[in-house]
Amino acid sequence: MKALIQRIPGVLTPIKKRTVNSFTDSPFVDVITLVEMPRKFNFPNMKQYEGMTNPDDHIAQYKQRIFTAAIPRDLREACMCKAFGSSLNGPTLQWYTNLPYNSIASFTQLTDTFVEKFVISRKLEKHLDHLYTITQRHDENIRTYVGHFNREKVQIPHYNETTAIYAFRKGLRFDSDIYKELTKYPYRAMEDVLAKAWAQIKWKEEEANFIGKINNHPNKRNKTVDRRSNDVRA
Repeated sequence: MKALIQRIPGVLTPIKKRTVNSFTDSPFVDVITLVEMPRKFNFPNMKQYEGMTNPDDHIAQYKQRIFTAAIPRDLREACMCKAFGSSLNGPTLQWYTNLPYNSIASFTQLTDTFVEKFVISRKLEKHLDHLYTITQRHDENIRTYVGHFNREKVQIPHYNETTAIYAFRKGLRFDSDIYKELTKYPYRAMEDVLAKAWAQIKWKEEEANFIGKINNHPNKRNKTVDRRSNDVRA
């Protein structure tokens, strides 16, 4: 009967009553719950996660901040679990506080459960074929292209070196020196390809800097002024 009444439009859903121990029960097993936090431990100072962005990114940032703290190895697991709630806010914090009693036995289990819950905000995993979509624009210098390619490459969990090298070369402008170099002398390691690209970047930038100094040299400016003066007199 109660279920039928609750279906009537305008009828408020009754507030669920909590159990006596619902506010004191920990979601962690005793091995974690009974560990005392270090006195000098500071909770990570970071932007609190509300479930709107990639949960994997939040976990990575959280771990990075935890690893910078001086926590004994035997206490680290418990500290990471207990402090995780301080990095959450809104619906994510509600999820954390509503975890079932004695249900989490490790930080890995906690983060796996966390990602499963907020998977809707997770980035789609990029595949190796994505590298073939990266091309050097006509007005894009090699430094910008290399940076763009690297940012995309690191988002691919597993990639084949040979395919990555081919995609990198294929994305270059045909008239670029580095494209010609990689075509003449193929490399087998991506590290070597990037080293060659950075050498080319350095050369181009030093060349541009040298030409700029010549054009701005006082003697050249004076000669230009004298030449213009002679033209006016003539």
